Amino acid sequence: MGILMLDNTNETWNFLWEKHLQSYLATTPRTGIFIKNIFHKKITSIIEIACGSSRDSIFLANMGYQVVATDCNEYIIQELKKNNSNKNLVYQCANAYHLPYKDRFFDLVFHNGFFVCFNNDKMICQLLVEQERISKKYILILVHNALNKKLKQIFIEKAKFDPLYDVRFFTPDELNTIIKKSKIKAKKVIIKKFGGPMDLLNKKYIYSKIPNFLFPIIELIIPSLYQFQKWKHTERIACLIEIDN
Repeated sequence: MGILMLDNTNETWNFLWEKHLQSYLATTPRTGIFIKNIFHKKITSIIEIACGSSRDSIFLANMGYQVVATDCNEYIIQELKKNNSNKNLVYQCANAYHLPYKDRFFDLVFHNGFFVCFNNDKMICQLLVEQERISKKYILILVHNALNKKLKQIFIEKAKFDPLYDVRFFTPDELNTIIKKSKIKAKKVIIKKFGGPMDLLNKKYIYSKIPNFLFPIIELIIPSLYQFQKWKHTERIACLIEIDN
């Protein structure tokens, strides 16, 4: 896959990041909303791995969580720092294989689309072991869904012109197998559907005359409505791992 060949510190990667940054920031922070609705006050400290735009970290910090957003690209981290000054959000340049944090430091470790950049399952297992080390409670993984063949084909076509779309897709079974291979101490692994037709509700209520007080209610129910979609229409797999510490 082309994107897997990119050095995440080079000019090509920086160009791709800048090209897509504003469009990412302009969209609904779905993962942040998903996390807030799942955990509420069960967690306080969060780390995002490979934060990219840090859209979800920004949302979670605004909701009062203590958040660290990391990426291995120093340029990305410095640019994000310039535009965000929330006291609850810290940016850190960090190697995902060797994160600069003590054992069991965060309540939640999460990443959205990080593992789609790896063809090598052994590398993913190594990353999971490191994420388990710094997690007190949970790891949340979001990856593209291979059961959505239409979406996969769209990405294949777009990747011909933009390597950012040249990513790996997973099935739920494949993700479960990788987690077992990693031998992390998982008390529970929950697979959920994430993204898809129900996201249209976000656009509809934003441009409609629905009163503002209904927005949180709609945001609350969308993650639940995802679960009624068929897998072939679902955009991503959300895998929640409860750590057995």
